[in-house]
Amino acid sequence: MDRTIFSIAGAVVAVFFALWVVRRTVLSQVRYVIGRDSFRVLLGSWTVRRIRFDDIHRVRKPNRELRWKDTENWRTDGWDSHRVLVLERRSGLFPQFVITPKHRYEMRAQLRQAIAKSTGRATPALEPGESDEPDSDE
Repeated sequence: MDRTIFSIAGAVVAVFFALWVVRRTVLSQVRYVIGRDSFRVLLGSWTVRRIRFDDIHRVRKPNRELRWKDTENWRTDGWDSHRVLVLERRSGLFPQFVITPKHRYEMRAQLRQAIAKSTGRATPALEPGESDEPDSDE
């Protein structure tokens, strides 16, 4: 009886470990690319998600906790709150597109620049209380 419980517990731990390894392997392959007219999410060399610049309303860092039901998440890690960047869209099922680039302020500046160049319009100015300066933890 005791061996059966330990066998089941060992199998459960092994399955969770295997799933964790697969998840980490897959998520480490996610990359973000700023193109001429769109933003793309790549898994390896395949484009798995594409958003046109004319559909992006604003690029910002979150100033509050994001609700999962309102976001389309393309995060590269589960513990990355200091790297989160939100692309607010004009259309689509999920209004907020969440990414976690390694350097979010550089990515935000590059995205804003690419949107302005592609569409001829600047993204909206900062909200009250939002800072354009990097956080102290980066």
